[in-house]
Amino acid sequence: MDAYQLSRAVLERVAGLRGRLRGLPGQAGAQLDRAVVGAHTNLCAAAASQGADAKRQFRIALGEAAEAGGCLDPALLFGALGRAEHDELRELLLRLCACLRGLAR
Repeated sequence: MDAYQLSRAVLERVAGLRGRLRGLPGQAGAQLDRAVVGAHTNLCAAAASQGADAKRQFRIALGEAAEAGGCLDPALLFGALGRAEHDELRELLLRLCACLRGLAR
């Protein structure tokens, strides 16, 4: 599943940045951690579900992935991420959101 591979790639990159994300204002780094983990776990739960329950889980995963995208700007603006890292993560999250949106329909 493309969505799983994208989610896993986002998780790997954020895990590698954890030390640099600590201490961001508003706990944006911790929020980014929670959001990418939430997107991944809800995606996995949806894959094991059927019908309306699967769609609900995919929608939750989509919301988490979108939240993670919103956490990238504070990480960039407060210096935890460079522009290339920000743009790479943003692109992965946008692709993940597109997959999840399709799965949630």
